[in-house]
Amino acid sequence: MIKLSLCLICRDNERTIRPCLESIKPWVDEMVVVDTGSTDETPQIALELGARLFHFEWCDDFAAARNESLRHARGEWLFWMDSDDTIPEANGRKLRDLAFRRHGPRTLGFVMQVECPGERAGDVTVVDHVKMFRNHPRIRFEFRLHEQVLPSLRQLGGEVEWTDISVIHSGADRTPEGRNRKYERDVRILGQELEARPEHAFVLFNLGMTHADMDDHEAAIDYLERSIAASTESDSHLRKTYALLVSSLEQCRRIVEAREACHRGLESLPGDAELLFRSAVLAHRLGRLEDAESAYLEVIQPRKREHFSSVDPGIASYKARHNLGLVYEDMGRADLAEVQWRNAMVNGSQFAPSRRAMIERMLQKRRTETARIEIDGMLCESTLRCDGLLLEGMLQETLGNFADTKRCLETAVKEFPDREEPLQALCRLLFEYEAWPEAEIAIEELLRRAPGDAAAYHNLGVVLVRQGKQNRAIQAF
Repeated sequence: MIKLSLCLICRDNERTIRPCLESIKPWVDEMVVVDTGSTDETPQIALELGARLFHFEWCDDFAAARNESLRHARGEWLFWMDSDDTIPEANGRKLRDLAFRRHGPRTLGFVMQVECPGERAGDVTVVDHVKMFRNHPRIRFEFRLHEQVLPSLRQLGGEVEWTDISVIHSGADRTPEGRNRKYERDVRILGQELEARPEHAFVLFNLGMTHADMDDHEAAIDYLERSIAASTESDSHLRKTYALLVSSLEQCRRIVEAREACHRGLESLPGDAELLFRSAVLAHRLGRLEDAESAYLEVIQPRKREHFSSVDPGIASYKARHNLGLVYEDMGRADLAEVQWRNAMVNGSQFAPSRRAMIERMLQKRRTETARIEIDGMLCESTLRCDGLLLEGMLQETLGNFADTKRCLETAVKEFPDREEPLQALCRLLFEYEAWPEAEIAIEELLRRAPGDAAAYHNLGVVLVRQGKQNRAIQAF
């Protein structure tokens, strides 16, 4: 008996498909893989791992490709993944147990979470999806991009149940080239979708989200406003639409409009955690400290999961507490600020900003021994080590040890070449202590990484003047 089938589509995913299939294979009865035109080893890897492999000509339609995988599946229940997802063992066991449990006839699907880690420790977005559903000919995906199975479940009058099962989406190509290819593809496909479904709220939302990701915020604002106008309050994308609109307005420095959009969203969706968080950020930015405090305190109140979301869970926990600490600091309540930062450290142990804020205040008050204990703990954790080295540098500078400060920052630059902050801190140190030849080398390296940094060009000009290199200084200025 085939109880549970994996349904997966892929193309040129040889880098990620092996860990994906190896993670899910123990928990399903069959793996159906539909390849949409690979030119690498992806199909061979799928066959090697025991998948049933099928081919489908790509037609700029993710729903069509996914539906082809559903067509070949033989299980009573179908579970879908992306080819750069993995499922942890504990979640795999829960998935299999769920498939073999008895369910009422009206239960057609189950909501699970896709965890998308960010580039920094403590950053993650959790997206709710209907990941497992009955093998029924009328249950199919819709939309060419960001395809959804929920509409067909609703059309059948079925129910979906929530679970705590999650998969990890961590294999995405984050290089500039990979992102640009994705943006080009997404804009093209969404343009086709909008032609087929003019002014469709979900399509407009996806266009707005894509343009926001591309930092094209004016275009994003237009699409998101149109999506809100075309949406109903029951639409699962509406919460995120408001949140993205507020963010894009803020990016365009349209702060008053951002605050108005936030209020509109909270009127329609009272208690929404992301909108409350954004309203608190805006209030703090405008100097309305009591309003910011009130909003952050509301954000961290426990709430039930009753709706689909795509949100960073940290905003209702350690990130809200961290920001609340900053609000209390601006209120002159250092005692309350430290309480919130310590709570943030408990809730988000890998979230560095709260540790940094607390240690920086310790150093300002010359509590160097207490700061040293905290810093030593950070240096021992790989995800916190870069921030630990920066703080160790601050500690040594506070103690007047230029050489040790320089050593800490140089170590951070060497160990973490992808982060600009260590190099920026080293440039500042060398500039302020008038170590001109070394400052010249460091600032030139910074400009290779960030050629649009006007302040760095100015500082380079000063460094060159101090060394008598007038012609090069003129070019820098």
